[in-house]
Amino acid sequence: MSPALLSVEGLRVGFRSADGGMIEAVRGVDFSVAPGEAVGIVGESGSGKSLSMLAVMRLLGAPARATGGRVLFDGEDLLAADEKRMRALRGRDIAMVFQDPQSSLNPALTIGRQITDVVRAHRGVSSAEARRIAAEALERVGIREAGRRLASYPHEFSGGMRQRALIAMAIACRPRLLIADEPTTALDVTVQAQIVDLIAELRRELGLAVVFISHNLQLVAEIVDRVVVMYGGKVVEDGPVEAIERAPRHPYTGLLKACVPSLSGPVGPLTAIEGAPPRLGRLPAGCPFSPRCPDAIESCASEMPALIAEAGHRTACWRPR
Repeated sequence: MSPALLSVEGLRVGFRSADGGMIEAVRGVDFSVAPGEAVGIVGESGSGKSLSMLAVMRLLGAPARATGGRVLFDGEDLLAADEKRMRALRGRDIAMVFQDPQSSLNPALTIGRQITDVVRAHRGVSSAEARRIAAEALERVGIREAGRRLASYPHEFSGGMRQRALIAMAIACRPRLLIADEPTTALDVTVQAQIVDLIAELRRELGLAVVFISHNLQLVAEIVDRVVVMYGGKVVEDGPVEAIERAPRHPYTGLLKACVPSLSGPVGPLTAIEGAPPRLGRLPAGCPFSPRCPDAIESCASEMPALIAEAGHRTACWRPR
């Protein structure tokens, strides 16, 4: 196994409440990403997956802040780095694609201006060279007549093209790690498949390490090597994608898988996960999934199980033991 490019160790993120207390939304998250590896982080809204990666990028806005742990990128603790250092790393070594391209792109600036600004800031090249790099990046993500489309504004692109433009901006400086935060959420299923295929192709072509965040387990399973499942601000399962697809060990992972209709299996009613994710200020004493779990036993409600590794597959659940 290659040394980790990104290693998240005991990460905690909290929100300052109105009464001055701290409400934890991410509670001791651990995972790693090796160079060239693709890792999927899955879970329902509110599980802490996007918040964890915003903490990695040091993009948390008030009242949220990282309250503990370490985020090591190539051995450097990003949580201890100053803002000048983070500005140098963002875009050059670590890039992030957000889920809503409409709000991520500046409507008053051309696509070309937005990409070339990033290139010039991080690569120190001339305007002409930055335009060449920007056009090459747009062409690489499948935008036809890329040189001409540099002059287009975001509203002149379709939703899928805007997402491709964001990906072009992210890869223009050849980062080592690409974080894709639900990049297919607002797109129809055909364009979703195209974006997933594009990220997989760019990973192979550029040797990128990728973190793909999604609520859809089957979607990320198409392109990742390993899956990290989060619930209630914690990792509840982490393992090779083949193992999790074949035999998930945590009940929550199994239900996430069952929620997505199969195109090859028998047609029937969709499985639904009863109840709702826990409120951050009222987390149960034991496993956060226990109130919704169909397989819960007595110890689930009283004590949080540790994340135990077995043959490279980690699970936080009392049932398999």
